Amino acid sequence: MHQPDFYPYALRHHRLFESTDVDETRELISRVMQPHSLIPSGKASGRSHMDFVKIGKLGIGTIAFGAAMRVNVEAVHGYYLMMFCVSGEAEVSVAGRTVRVNGEQGILRAPGESFSALLSPNCEQLVMRIDPTSFSSEERARHRRINPLVVLSSGGMRAWKEQLQLVAGSPEFLSSACANQNVGTHVEALLINLLNAGQFGSAAHLGDRLVMPGFVRQAEELMREHLATPLQLSDIAGAVGVSVRALCDGFQHFRDTSPMQCLRQFRLDRARQSILDCPGEVHVATIALNCGFGHLGRFAMSYKERFGESPSETARRR
Repeated sequence: MHQPDFYPYALRHHRLFESTDVDETRELISRVMQPHSLIPSGKASGRSHMDFVKIGKLGIGTIAFGAAMRVNVEAVHGYYLMMFCVSGEAEVSVAGRTVRVNGEQGILRAPGESFSALLSPNCEQLVMRIDPTSFSSEERARHRRINPLVVLSSGGMRAWKEQLQLVAGSPEFLSSACANQNVGTHVEALLINLLNAGQFGSAAHLGDRLVMPGFVRQAEELMREHLATPLQLSDIAGAVGVSVRALCDGFQHFRDTSPMQCLRQFRLDRARQSILDCPGEVHVATIALNCGFGHLGRFAMSYKERFGESPSETARRR
């Protein structure tokens, strides 16, 4: 019998669950990964399973549904997700286009990013959950910009996949990495460094840059247009059609801040420009209220913290 080029034999000893119920499967996967929806594609149903282990801050596992399945993920929550197929294939909608994921190419999604996948009946996914702190701030910025499609046959990524096969294919190696913190830390660092080397080494010829999710841009436009409105997180999320958690993850990933902190910065910037532009008879308090600040004391504190001077000092320089 032909042995596939990647076979996670050791992971089979770490079976998290088996189930024939779609709702139960969704709930059990969501305890380890992000919340998502599962929609069977076709009449056939099968037995789902998930194998999963933790090595340092890495989570490595496999997921299979035993039948054709559509998976919709509104936002990867709090971690990076690397995914390719051990068997079968998937059509994945990501960053505004559809890509084919199999044993030769996978996808990498960052916190706050969404995707949808149609999995073939024989598809088994290899999933890797990566803590954001495993990457430096520079590496996180670079991962946002490169193609979400990961070519596993390229030189650097081939080395990553071969090392992952060693970890996932050797019960002794995997047990040692899980049980021994020092071994686990080294294995985690090796896989992360190989992933970075493979991705950034091939980024020059990929060329295609990730586009910021539309809901982040829409939320920013909404904020700028309604600075005087007492907006809440739920108001913004509802207006752009995502959950509050997806909104927060998107802003944290692409803006390195929260939606409400971003709104406050917009209001402060508008207030400063208004103070500089308006005639002398316009009071600073009126400007603050028009920019959405209901508490003048907090406004003055936030203003000085951001600009290094009080609103009245800016007004005197007007």
